Amino acid sequence: MMMKLVFPAGDRPQMLLDQGVYRIGSAADADVALAADGIEPLHCELQVGTQGVQVRVPNGIRVLVNERPVAGLIALRTDDTLGLASTRIRLLDAAAEAVPAAQPSRNANAGDVNATMVRPVMPRFALRGLSGEQFGRSFPLHASLNVGRADDAGLRIPLDSISRLHARLTPAGDEVLLEDMGSANGTWLNGKRITRAQAVHGDEIRFDTQRFQLLMPGQPLQTQVSATSSRRRWPWLAALALAVAAGVAFWLSR
Repeated sequence: MMMKLVFPAGDRPQMLLDQGVYRIGSAADADVALAADGIEPLHCELQVGTQGVQVRVPNGIRVLVNERPVAGLIALRTDDTLGLASTRIRLLDAAAEAVPAAQPSRNANAGDVNATMVRPVMPRFALRGLSGEQFGRSFPLHASLNVGRADDAGLRIPLDSISRLHARLTPAGDEVLLEDMGSANGTWLNGKRITRAQAVHGDEIRFDTQRFQLLMPGQPLQTQVSATSSRRRWPWLAALALAVAAGVAFWLSR
């Protein structure tokens, strides 16, 4: 389904959305440049894919969906309205011949009129903070996530030891591609400094001293025995087996 953006104020023409990422804000290079008061250089992003349209809201930015504040990455559907400061933008099916009037939905049980409910997207992966100010916080990975000190980083770590663009994580199937973006103090996977590596559920990822754990929500963590530990136990197991065998042979020979 081809989607389009409609500006109810009539100050600009409709805009068709192809697959890709659309930056909305006051910056001159924004895909949808807005000059209204209160609009940040990067106010939000629209991510258009085969599964639909999602809006990503940077930390600390106020965005409304159907007049309700949202944060993070939120799935949108036809007839949803984005609120950016005083600007309103509607998402519509491009095949529609005309812009229909907003139709409220009625809750049969409550008997009142409600706005469209926002449906959060369940991420396949998430990063959970294990140290510092990020301890206990979770950061979903719906698409590529930039990590760094810059204000527009998807995961912003405001420390001098963190580079402006420190690393990037990209989900790919059952793994996440972890890339160091030329940081000064390094990106680490399970204690080993990496430039580019594949991370999986349960791995520990560190940006300089800031520790995180990669998780697949709903999946249990399994304690893994290292190969070194296994090798250390094998001689003891072999000796025990030999002792048992010798004892059995002794009793059988009596």
